[in-house]
Amino acid sequence: MLPLSACLVIVFIAVVLYFVSVREFKVKKTVKDFPVKFPEDKLKSKETDWYDVAIVGAGPAGSTAAYFLAKLGWKVLLLEKKKFPRDKYCGDAVCKTAIEILMEMGLYDQLIKEGKAYVSDNGGLVSPSGLSFIGKSKEGYGDVPAALACKRILLDEAIAKAAKRMGADLKEEQPVDTAEFNEDDGLWEVNIADSDIAYEARVLLCCDGAPSRLAMKLGLVTKPPDSTCSRAYVDGGTHKFKADGVVFYNRDLMPGYAALFRHPNDVLNFCCYIIPGNPKCTQEDLPYWHNHLMTKDPNISRALGKDFKIERMKAASLRLGGEKVSYARHCLVVGDAAGMIDPLTGEGIHHAMEGGKIAAHFLDEVITQGNYDSDVMAIYHQRWMDKFGFDFKWSMVFCQLTYRFPILIDAATAVVQRKGDKYLLKWADIMTGRVPKINMLKPEFAVPITIELIRLMLLKLLGKPIVKKKED
Repeated sequence: MLPLSACLVIVFIAVVLYFVSVREFKVKKTVKDFPVKFPEDKLKSKETDWYDVAIVGAGPAGSTAAYFLAKLGWKVLLLEKKKFPRDKYCGDAVCKTAIEILMEMGLYDQLIKEGKAYVSDNGGLVSPSGLSFIGKSKEGYGDVPAALACKRILLDEAIAKAAKRMGADLKEEQPVDTAEFNEDDGLWEVNIADSDIAYEARVLLCCDGAPSRLAMKLGLVTKPPDSTCSRAYVDGGTHKFKADGVVFYNRDLMPGYAALFRHPNDVLNFCCYIIPGNPKCTQEDLPYWHNHLMTKDPNISRALGKDFKIERMKAASLRLGGEKVSYARHCLVVGDAAGMIDPLTGEGIHHAMEGGKIAAHFLDEVITQGNYDSDVMAIYHQRWMDKFGFDFKWSMVFCQLTYRFPILIDAATAVVQRKGDKYLLKWADIMTGRVPKINMLKPEFAVPITIELIRLMLLKLLGKPIVKKKED
């Protein structure tokens, strides 16, 4: 059972975070509150050799920012170090917020029609003790599904090419080495590695992923990535997985988790996320957990079957929880580079795309006003923190709670079992950051989960199993 001291700590943290959330960024300024310094910049039709914005990294964050900046009429450079199509490693799950942006770009129907994305309908979770629920989402969510699966090798190229069609100058095979700011003319010089190529721009966007080498060189990001995830595709027709997406909470891996997501042609993505907080699960342990869970976790091994064919594990670093600073004079950091990854789930695609869109609309105001001072650029940080960044603090709290008390996930799963699909959709909205995680403290969640928590603890005290063992 939860000791009284632990309950008091939980209540104390909740109260403190509540007041912090109320006071966070209480005094807000707008771009128009600052003086104009570059009045000529607002002329979108100006002829210059330099760009309004240079974006380093054509992943979901950079390409989304490029798309909306180009749509707004600005001269945008989008630099990608490799040639498309190029791969990235993650769980491939694209959540509702990102789906809405794909729809706005005209990409959602295209990806489905071309067989590059698979819309998830039935999905759910398996708790540490083996409680499970698989529900349907299409009827509950309507036109915008809860999630879809799309390989990053396909998704990233689609968004980048959409930005190019909108007018962004996409240049592939352009690895950025350095970026230097010229005080005299107020322009960045972006230098390409192993070449004499250089580009100039008024604003620099660092969107180069979790390692964020450019932002690290500029001193905006000072610490290395703090987490990691794996990915391996399972051949279609070789497994026994029936659902479209399931998250598996293995007690020993928590607060991390593993998941299976269905792609077109019955292909599966098996991924494992190491989330900080468990001293027995470090980034170096990822290969062990990835391989161990496939055969030793009863729920995952049952879903995969005995004859599944899977590729070699690939891994990627994660920067969780948001960087404290994501701006400087004439510069912004966006997406994974800014730590726009939820610490509770390790999900970042939808935050990266939403962050890219926020950055684009913010820069539309900034360029029009013609002031790029640090105090002005800080408004961008304030906006994405207000939109979803503050929620990461709650995610960190819940990470620690679920690691110390895995029975909380058991209780939540038991509630979902009892209440069904609609409740699962509400739970999914919270877990993906669609709805702030503070909503878990609302009576509709806190009360039934507490009741189930008490029931499960009583079962344990009586020596009765929480869930009946499943037969193969």
